[in-house]
Amino acid sequence: MKEIDFTGKVAVVTGAASGMGLMASQEFARLGAKVIMCDVNADALDEAANAIGAAAVPCAGDVRKFAYAEEAAKVAASLGGCDILVTCAGGNEARCCKSNVPFYEQPVEVIDWGLDVNLKGAVYFARAMMPQMVAKKGGVICCLGSVTGFEGDGIGTMYGTAKSGLFNFVKGLALAGGPHNVRALCVTPGPVLTRAAMSGMPTALGRAAETHELVDVILFMCSENASFVTGSNHVVDGGRLCMYQPYVAPKETAK
Repeated sequence: MKEIDFTGKVAVVTGAASGMGLMASQEFARLGAKVIMCDVNADALDEAANAIGAAAVPCAGDVRKFAYAEEAAKVAASLGGCDILVTCAGGNEARCCKSNVPFYEQPVEVIDWGLDVNLKGAVYFARAMMPQMVAKKGGVICCLGSVTGFEGDGIGTMYGTAKSGLFNFVKGLALAGGPHNVRALCVTPGPVLTRAAMSGMPTALGRAAETHELVDVILFMCSENASFVTGSNHVVDGGRLCMYQPYVAPKETAK
């Protein structure tokens, strides 16, 4: 196996101010890449980028806006063009919007948020960055999925819907990008210790993943070691999907 080296590469990471996006940004920079860090939280993003140093370029904005993806693409172009895109921005709309009610009671603005951040954000950034990859005759788009895309969620329903959409989205990207050596794939986590609540989710291994256990897979998939991998979804869930998960009705509707 080749040693992973991103020297001379330009990586764009969304959701880069925290969690897996932050660690991925740190590792891309450590391994030689210039990293454009994208997040809606400008203060946290600046702090994270400053901690990384000169290899990191903060670019704050809302992934729900295509104009923001275009802005980030201009930054990438100024550095030589995007080689790697990792879309980590996302979250369960019920939790993030503090609307813990069943789907049939969710406000439309919460539904829109769930689709826009988790699905359209990745679509917009891929659309903005992919022309640069095609021009460079190579590149990788790695979308962060979730086991909820298989399991479903009766409260944060759009989160699972969006993540399952990404599973198919990367197939389309692979077909469009294949003639130009542009690869696309999903890395799909189960519970990860980016939040304490994740520690209580069951897996076959009896624990949640450490953040680096997902980021290591992302780095591998974006490297030359995975040069023949495209159009596929790679589940990294500690065996969660192997287990029978009985449906538990939301408290609001349980009888």
